[in-house]
Amino acid sequence: MTTKHFMTILKHAARAGSILFSGALLAFGQQQINLTAGPTNATMADGSVVPMWGYSCDATQVAGSLATCAALNPAATTPAVWSPVVITVPTGQTLQINLTNNLFFTPVTPAGAATNYIPTSLTIVGQLGGGLGNALLRTTTVSPDHSNAQAQSWPIAGTPPGVPPVGVNTPPAQGPRVQSVATEVAAVGATVVSPQCASPCSSLTWTAPRPGTYLLESGTHPSIQGPMGLYGMVVVTCAPGDTSGCTAGTAYTGVSYAADAKLLLSEIDPVQNNAVSAAVNTAGFSETAVWTGGPNAPQRVAAVNVTNGGSYLSAPTVSITSSPTLGGTQATATASLSYSLASISGGGGSGYTVTDTVNIIGGGGDGTATAAITSVSGTGAITGVSLTNPGAGFTSVPNVTVSSAAGSGA
Repeated sequence: MTTKHFMTILKHAARAGSILFSGALLAFGQQQINLTAGPTNATMADGSVVPMWGYSCDATQVAGSLATCAALNPAATTPAVWSPVVITVPTGQTLQINLTNNLFFTPVTPAGAATNYIPTSLTIVGQLGGGLGNALLRTTTVSPDHSNAQAQSWPIAGTPPGVPPVGVNTPPAQGPRVQSVATEVAAVGATVVSPQCASPCSSLTWTAPRPGTYLLESGTHPSIQGPMGLYGMVVVTCAPGDTSGCTAGTAYTGVSYAADAKLLLSEIDPVQNNAVSAAVNTAGFSETAVWTGGPNAPQRVAAVNVTNGGSYLSAPTVSITSSPTLGGTQATATASLSYSLASISGGGGSGYTVTDTVNIIGGGGDGTATAAITSVSGTGAITGVSLTNPGAGFTSVPNVTVSSAAGSGA
């Protein structure tokens, strides 16, 4: 009876296992796949459409190549429908992927806005090739300026507590940050090509990749490009029906199989994907900008200082007339009223002195309002009282009393 084996199940953004196949290797050859990376969409179970980036197998492949490319989802018959891809290559063969990068986005507004070009790259997790493993073929960006970083961020760089000058913080020098761990492929139409190539890179090579089932994904900003959908599978083996000359349907020496099934588990975050889509379709977008600096870094209104409180009986409407730059979101503000006391009047009674205490009680104030007796008559009647601090935060008129050892009736 023929033994049936399932091929490895891969889980994106988690852990990818692999089944190694140890059949005899063929003479070295080079097999090619034509692949395109570009924007697409995925329809969720509830009918909502989520923007995605994905790989698609080109309609025209290299004649004579034994490597094959197909959408993992058989219903994805066009690049407009997102699906991971499955690339299959016989063992003992060198795999060359010719990648076309269509990750370019032209903002709708303002009219005539420049196109945003997004570079990308390819990695086969667990295999060296495509630039992975060669430090000269990766792309780096300058580290952000940390000179104004809080001491809490770099506690080892600050002065010890209590030792002057307090608050001085000298963060250690930061080396370049890795943007791409593999050879970058510039987007079609980009004027700036990959730093690793004099002309746009497109042909990426893996020399005789080891047998097994591997995850294919972007090596450029993988925390963004991965969740956006740039991933698939690479199967290095002799599948049933393979005509390359290797032993078809052989998983291990002496272990054959009649069929295989490929399954890739992943997840889609509509909120994140919509945010990324909005960003790359915004005029002036820069993939290397950081929020703490740079001309394209987004800034937010953190506080509004009231320079003149004016006088109101009800909360006014506040508007910010300045429009955001670089397509940002319009800021809003809400006024909150804090009433102070306008005056204190009254008096009379008898037996009071100017040293008696005026008490302001209740009304929701912040406790800072104070008043004092300024004059009394010969009989101790209060003839003058003054507000020495109007306070703040009152929501209703407070009660006013006078604490006195002998006075009464005011």
